[in-house]
Amino acid sequence: MINREKINQGGRILSWAMYDMANQFFALNIVSLYFVRWLTIEKKAPELLYSLAFGISTFFIALLAPILGTVADMHGKHSPFLIFFTLLCIVFTMLLALTNSVLTALLFFAIANIGCQEAVIFYNSLMLTISRKENRGLISGLGKMFGYLGAIIALLVTKPVIAAKGYGAIFLLSGGLFFIFALPCMIFIKDAHVPERRPQAAPLDGGEIVRIFKRLKTTLFTDDCYCGLREFLKAAFLGLCVIQAIMLFMSVYATKAFGLNDAQIINFIAFSTLFAVIGSLGSGILSDRIGYKRAMMIVFLLWMVCLVASALVVPPFHLIVGALAGVSLGATWVVARALVMNIVPRDKTGEAFGLFNFVGYLSGIIGPILWGVLLIILQPFGMLGQRLVLLCFLPFFLIGYLYLMRVPEPDVY
Repeated sequence: MINREKINQGGRILSWAMYDMANQFFALNIVSLYFVRWLTIEKKAPELLYSLAFGISTFFIALLAPILGTVADMHGKHSPFLIFFTLLCIVFTMLLALTNSVLTALLFFAIANIGCQEAVIFYNSLMLTISRKENRGLISGLGKMFGYLGAIIALLVTKPVIAAKGYGAIFLLSGGLFFIFALPCMIFIKDAHVPERRPQAAPLDGGEIVRIFKRLKTTLFTDDCYCGLREFLKAAFLGLCVIQAIMLFMSVYATKAFGLNDAQIINFIAFSTLFAVIGSLGSGILSDRIGYKRAMMIVFLLWMVCLVASALVVPPFHLIVGALAGVSLGATWVVARALVMNIVPRDKTGEAFGLFNFVGYLSGIIGPILWGVLLIILQPFGMLGQRLVLLCFLPFFLIGYLYLMRVPEPDVY
């Protein structure tokens, strides 16, 4: 006999996971690849303009993330925010195809980037509506696995289009594919019914803003109920400082430390991405079995092994490092997402993910700066300095591991 409830639940999980795939058509195609090339190669604009647009939009993303997450929690509505910011990103991505003005395109890009990144907060929060305490790791892993598969699909689909039709077609295609793959999530994933009674939604006036900041202050500094979240955010900040720097400078390090050429670097990244898919699904299954705190501690240990190995190995053993880094990277986001959901109450998930995203953006600024400063300090060591930088980052994971140890064993909400 067909179990319709299980089929419906499977369909909702698939709809949610497909969103992770969908946003890769913006994150990879627009942010990482084609918009910056259109700007700097076709339009001959300086790279600084892209850096400024990306940096300014990131500043607003970081500033708004915890506030919007808190607003969504206070009114019990995450799905409308997801839909609004997703459509905002899609519309302004497609508008890139309709302008030849560099400044207008930079404005459109900044708005689209804000839309994409803010939507992720509410996408993560909505995992609550499709998961149970015993399968949150698995579902988080499925979503991330779809995300990495989306990155591969984005590369394969757009490669012939850029050669035949140019950048405008890529912008339209990327926005269109984002919409198609995000549509099931926007239609079928609704807000969970939170038990406690909520007040009538109030307009976002001065009093409401004051209440938001008071609530954030309570969560971050005073309420002992959220000490687990505070300790996790400290650990996450330290770990992500290293991870963000590695992601940004990985190709440069592969050239200088391993001697790889451009073609070899692309193969190396593709090889690592395949292992990220494995790490996403495997870590989700493992974390459901052993607990999310313990799984996060294992992820930190894996990163420490990865740093030491990267600093010591030479080709062809760099492939081992690529596999290990891929597994570690995939597991990081999967386990972190599930752990956050298990250390805060149901009506705090938006706020918690907003704070987590804020920490991620802050680490994305500080980590790469530290990498650059350390390279300057270690310049007298020549090429050896590249490898020593990785060892200098080891204390970040060590201290982060200690903070993770202080996270109480979560009561599952």
